[in-house]
Amino acid sequence: MIGIVAGAVAGLLAAEFVRENCCMLAVRQDTIDQPAYTGRPLKLALVSDTHIINRRRQRRCQRLLRAVRAAKPDLILVPGDLVSRTCTDFSLVQQLLTGLCAIAPVCYAPGNHELDMTEPMRQKLYRTIEATGTVLLCNRTVQLEGLALCGVTLKYSMFRNQNRGFSGLSKYTPDDMEQAVGVHRGMTLLLAHSPLALDTYAAWGAELVVSGHVHGGMIRLPVVGGLLSPERKLFPAYSRGHYRQGHTDLIVSGGIAKPRLFNPPELRIITLRGKDDSSL
Repeated sequence: MIGIVAGAVAGLLAAEFVRENCCMLAVRQDTIDQPAYTGRPLKLALVSDTHIINRRRQRRCQRLLRAVRAAKPDLILVPGDLVSRTCTDFSLVQQLLTGLCAIAPVCYAPGNHELDMTEPMRQKLYRTIEATGTVLLCNRTVQLEGLALCGVTLKYSMFRNQNRGFSGLSKYTPDDMEQAVGVHRGMTLLLAHSPLALDTYAAWGAELVVSGHVHGGMIRLPVVGGLLSPERKLFPAYSRGHYRQGHTDLIVSGGIAKPRLFNPPELRIITLRGKDDSSL
């Protein structure tokens, strides 16, 4: 009897795993009332961790494009891991970003998988990204829609040590950030791949941060939330959703790719409002 029950549970879990990883895309809504923001209400689409490897991800990218198009965002934000580190064919990257740019302006900052590519391959990827009209934010800030849109290239040593392990990882400090992008100037929307340096982003002064990286914790448990970070740490502090520290709002996307359970791929749609719009 126990074997039958265990087999049935295993079968149900396997079916749910296949359903989530092959067929689903959740669209989740967030509303940020940010007193520092003085522009019109903006709808932001957060697309993270697509991890394109080759053209076999085309169906997933088409599903994503349809969902973004239906949301009608004003800006599309891609905070890293657009590709997996082994990707060498960027034709699907070009197709996806061209499709997104036809919907709204797209801004991109790199993740750890891009940093793990060879320099020639990474530069080829960046050229592909820019050719689509996507704004490349590698330690760079641009002004758009009344925002300072800032993207940081985090240190690879935050993600892996010199032996490609996960012990003794370095921190990303406010000094690191100031050296990368200068001092905070005005209402800033920050693209930073890892949410785990929220203390630094808040100390620097970012009002709104969008991140990914943690993939929702891979497996999500009731009450507990995300189970595991890519650094092999249990119960990461910021795995998916809306967090706040001081005057800084952080939105973490559960991402699109990587195996997951009770944690379907997601597109997050963020409505950014100023203090005068909070009653709308």
